Amino acid sequence: MTDAASAPTPIPGPHSTPYTAPGPRLAAGIGPDGTYNSGGRFLAFLAGLWTMVAFFPLLFVGAVLYTKAEEIWPQDPERARRLVVWSWASVTWMPLVCAAVVTGVTLALSLL
Repeated sequence: MTDAASAPTPIPGPHSTPYTAPGPRLAAGIGPDGTYNSGGRFLAFLAGLWTMVAFFPLLFVGAVLYTKAEEIWPQDPERARRLVVWSWASVTWMPLVCAAVVTGVTLALSLL
């Protein structure tokens, strides 16, 4: 027979705490409260500067989208995340696409 004193005591392990679902996936440079983290602020400054110089209309679009995302964050975080992603796109890869199209059209017209 075994008595209670000789029974091994359980050792707490990594699985002793209850499982909690992971939080929502955040956009690059965005903290858990919906604001820029330090890396995000730096990248936003560089991307905004590039866009302001080369593609002012896209800078305006990015600013409007991000401002709207800040307004709706408490009510609809998922929609706010999508707006932030599109605002980042308007100051990062969209200017590059526009520059490539302008370069392509310019080269095509110069060959005529």
